Amino acid sequence: MKNIPVHLIRAELLRRVNRFVAEVLINGKTETVYVPNTGRLSELALPGAELLLSPIDGKYSLKILYIINNSYPVMIDSTYSNRLFQELLKAGGAPSLEDSSLIRREPVYGRHRFDFLVRQGEEEKYVELKSCTLFHKSTASFPDAVSTRASEHVKLLGETGKGVIIFFILKEGIKRFVPNYHTDFTFYRTLKENTGKIEIKALSVKYNESLEITSLEEVPVVIPEVDPRGIFILLLKGKTQSENTGTEYNYMLLCGVEKEDVFKRIEKLKRNRKLFPEKSGTDFTDMKIAADLPVISDNVSLRDLDNIFAPERGPGEKIFSSDEWRIYGYSENPAEKKCFWEKVLQLRFGDY
Repeated sequence: MKNIPVHLIRAELLRRVNRFVAEVLINGKTETVYVPNTGRLSELALPGAELLLSPIDGKYSLKILYIINNSYPVMIDSTYSNRLFQELLKAGGAPSLEDSSLIRREPVYGRHRFDFLVRQGEEEKYVELKSCTLFHKSTASFPDAVSTRASEHVKLLGETGKGVIIFFILKEGIKRFVPNYHTDFTFYRTLKENTGKIEIKALSVKYNESLEITSLEEVPVVIPEVDPRGIFILLLKGKTQSENTGTEYNYMLLCGVEKEDVFKRIEKLKRNRKLFPEKSGTDFTDMKIAADLPVISDNVSLRDLDNIFAPERGPGEKIFSSDEWRIYGYSENPAEKKCFWEKVLQLRFGDY
């Protein structure tokens, strides 16, 4: 990793208390710090993650500025992203917008606001910036959670006839951007439908040796043709015992295959526990769905999951299998493990 500026403080993430607060370990002492990002950050904000903190004024004396991801810093301060982009725009450092001038921030369009209104030559353009903190190797993706607001912004940009959406990738070394159709298929579909109506850009930051973002690099945007079929992974939380193994578990992964619409299938399962696999030897009564993780793919089968979530000496144990279902049991929350998210991201973005 690059040099650590003297004003930044190294820390280790213990847990994210809520959207705005986290507990961290600094030189062996537990501290409470501010999280300047309301996104889930599920793949980044994991217990044990290396952090770089910055001093602030207010209720908390420190905030998380960077989370280190595979030796690369990821700037997560969403309040800083727009200000940073504005500075780069004014300095001519935004690719494809080098000759643009800022007219105003937060221009009103109908009952909504975009991030910027710029002038490029004789033309005015509405610019909407989306901070991207989801990565797998050299692929970046957005969003990391379902975002109705993001889909609405894309529709409105299309209506203006002069809209630009920029995916602001806050990690360097990225080679491509792919919309996250696994998590938010509506956003993917909306973006695809408006491809000819708006400009779609992905700009990746470049850090200098002091972790300052001084320039941006444009990376290709890939919008593939996909259908909403694949497999789903439901993370269940709650103590239960499997009749098949005689073991008590605190967490389970319920996985199934769906040949039409995986998202509709998930919603049905959330509403009706009777749709869970019969004869599984498991009582799901007191278990809650903690997360749903669709994987949109024609190349992944349930058989593949056995080597991913329940290896012979791995953290999970297969407790039920059929042609349409797999259930894996865990004593600890697998979603708090880096290796779990690496497997999920490989399922989702490994083809890129």
